[in-house]
Amino acid sequence: MTQILSGITSEGIMVATDSTATEFDSRGEGHRFPVDKLFSVGSHAFIVSGGMGMSVELSLRLKRYAEERELLGIEAMIPVAGAFLSGQFNETLKASGRMQGRRDELERVYFLLGGYSFRSAENPYQLALWGSEAGEIRLKRIQVGTSVAIPRSLSAEVRLNRMGAENRPLGEVLDFAHQFLAKLAASNPDVGPPFRFGVVTPGGFKLVEPSRT
Repeated sequence: MTQILSGITSEGIMVATDSTATEFDSRGEGHRFPVDKLFSVGSHAFIVSGGMGMSVELSLRLKRYAEERELLGIEAMIPVAGAFLSGQFNETLKASGRMQGRRDELERVYFLLGGYSFRSAENPYQLALWGSEAGEIRLKRIQVGTSVAIPRSLSAEVRLNRMGAENRPLGEVLDFAHQFLAKLAASNPDVGPPFRFGVVTPGGFKLVEPSRT
């Protein structure tokens, strides 16, 4: 399953993900291939997804929806994103004939939205997470703080929280994320390069590369 890391510091938001996806043939054999999962939403936000393959297309739909309506700033996106993604997820599940309640790891899906607020000086960087465990029709808002790892990793989240509390530079946070993904990929074939990294600052969202391997 896709590995996602994101953390907030005084400088901005770091987000990182791998690019491995798995497709199953008629015999049930999995075939892995790279796919982009991290996208800008307007100038100052991003969305990244994991889990079911439809999540990438739904992320792109949200991107188009927000940009067509010129939603600017994370505070304008969060109130509409959950309902939009849930509706699109519902329709896609029904169209594909999937049933609710399947207890299958592959039926999980997550969407992480992050961005800059033009209204809140006290809380300029914000994250919002929605997920569905095992193919439930309705996406649920999952409360997160200043850091999140998907699948959840207590050690990664503790480290990201500490780096944020210590006001570490975004470059150091990116380096940690790169090292974490590389170590995970070495032992887990479902996680693999190319790794994708992005940052949100007052200047906007941009894709970046860590300074170290």
